[in-house]
Amino acid sequence: MILSKIKSKTLQDLLKVLSGNIVSQGIGFLTTIFVSRDMGAEQYGIFSLLIAIFTIAVQISDFGISTSYVKYVSENLSKVREIFFTIVVGKIIFSIIVMVCLYILSGYISQFFFETMKYQHIIMFIGVGVLFHSMLGVVISHYQAIQHFKRMAYANIAHNTLRFLAIVVIALLFTESEHMEYFIYGYLYSAAVILLYIIVKNISTLSLNYTFELKHFQEIYKLGFWIFLSSFAVMIFLRLDIIMLQKLSSSSEVGYYSAAMNLAMIFPLITSSLTATLLPKMNNFLQTNSIKKYIFFILKKGIYVLPFLLFVELISSLLILLLFGKAYTDSIHVFQVLILTYGIGIIVNPISLVFYSIKRAYILTIQNWMQLFLNYFGNILLIPLYQAEGAAVSTLIVNVFGGLFTTYYLLNMKDVKDIG
Repeated sequence: MILSKIKSKTLQDLLKVLSGNIVSQGIGFLTTIFVSRDMGAEQYGIFSLLIAIFTIAVQISDFGISTSYVKYVSENLSKVREIFFTIVVGKIIFSIIVMVCLYILSGYISQFFFETMKYQHIIMFIGVGVLFHSMLGVVISHYQAIQHFKRMAYANIAHNTLRFLAIVVIALLFTESEHMEYFIYGYLYSAAVILLYIIVKNISTLSLNYTFELKHFQEIYKLGFWIFLSSFAVMIFLRLDIIMLQKLSSSSEVGYYSAAMNLAMIFPLITSSLTATLLPKMNNFLQTNSIKKYIFFILKKGIYVLPFLLFVELISSLLILLLFGKAYTDSIHVFQVLILTYGIGIIVNPISLVFYSIKRAYILTIQNWMQLFLNYFGNILLIPLYQAEGAAVSTLIVNVFGGLFTTYYLLNMKDVKDIG
């Protein structure tokens, strides 16, 4: 095995996560191509907004726990089982609250975004899907916390594979008019099957002897609160362009933007692999190295991304036309702008992890909310003028300013002692 010949444990873990994410997201991207070609730009735009609503609901139910759990467990490995049990209980409670809220507000949400009650019943079912994805998220975070990156990768791959197979089967068995609704259900409930498999496979090791520990719950949710505010702002920020395009433009523009965004997700794929690998190791690194050394390490490694970024820019037109077809020609310029946006994230996101280790997550939270509001006003100005391209440009500008602020702030900080 090539990985066994690599001496750096961090690099080994990074390659495990990255290779797993490449396979997982590659399958997810095949699903995107299949769905977008099957529906066309307008219907795919509606589909994308429904998935965005679902993703935001999952983020709310998570409440920042996916990140705070990893950090807390990495510092308390001897109590990992009781911590896991406590957070499972907490996640179920939060998911049920979100489920009830979606059920009650489903009609209002459908009317607000689509100006019709047609999608009310789909939004109701989204609430149930939130529960399954929230539970699967706990399992994946657990694998990350105990640095079992291979299982983490397998879970993600299995989830995306099952979802792809569900979409293909639905396309073969149901009429075209039914595709969008059943595609949504395929996205929502594939997580339930993976969860069932994991439970059955580990049934012999499961124990009900553990009790709900309020101390663990409070500590994780205390850190999770700031992470939630920050990650929720990021989640809305990533979906704001889609939401505002639906309100200020048309479903077709949402479709063009969504196709470009999904293709550009190769860069967030690299970013998420880096952050998933570095987060459990951050404390140990900063206890023996300065923050500046860490930042310059990330900046130095980020240079290697530039040739790949430029290459993708050069072949952007070919990629869009080859993968999505001529119906998505208007996605080309959007894709070119989003490549730059997500390319910046490869460097900025790993740097921003420092805020968690120095217990200043609130700084990142404030920054993310400021970026959200700036993007909102940028979209109001640019979407009416340039449609989907305007939304992409607004996002790029805001990300550039956010990256500059993060790097400048951390480089000019005085040494901190509250790492841990």
